[in-house]
Amino acid sequence: MISVRPATTGDSFAVQAIYERSISEAAWLPESAKQNVAFADVSIGEVIFVATADADAVDGFVSVQPNDSFIHHLYVRPDARGNFVGQALLNSLQAWLPQPWRLKCVRENAGALKFYFRGGWSEVGSGESEHGAFVILSFHQSPNRSFEPTVGKPPSAAQLQRYK
Repeated sequence: MISVRPATTGDSFAVQAIYERSISEAAWLPESAKQNVAFADVSIGEVIFVATADADAVDGFVSVQPNDSFIHHLYVRPDARGNFVGQALLNSLQAWLPQPWRLKCVRENAGALKFYFRGGWSEVGSGESEHGAFVILSFHQSPNRSFEPTVGKPPSAAQLQRYK
């Protein structure tokens, strides 16, 4: 069973390890993007949820900018991929994040694009960045509900207020 809950300070090491490994293994990222891999530096002010299948191990995380319903980061440990962890993280957002949701994905990241398109996301724009060509994806329907995670309590109104 996969549980999704708000990240705690105690999750910082696991989240950083997943982020660092994902960035270092991303063949589609230019080397310059792999220099500063401090997750805390690229997620300031974001709401972060973690997924766990085992109470002791963080299998993945999602980092969201709630004012824009923008999913900034979604990463899953390599050995946990294919086990619905990413989908569980997205499904957990339904309880509190208004749709449509948006995200950017580098075009060369074929695995991520396959995951999003299979899940019903649509391309609504594109552009160029220091990481290469990217697409803007949008989601505005119910995610695949065939897998229901156990979801922790969504952020309170007071917690979300600090992002307004």
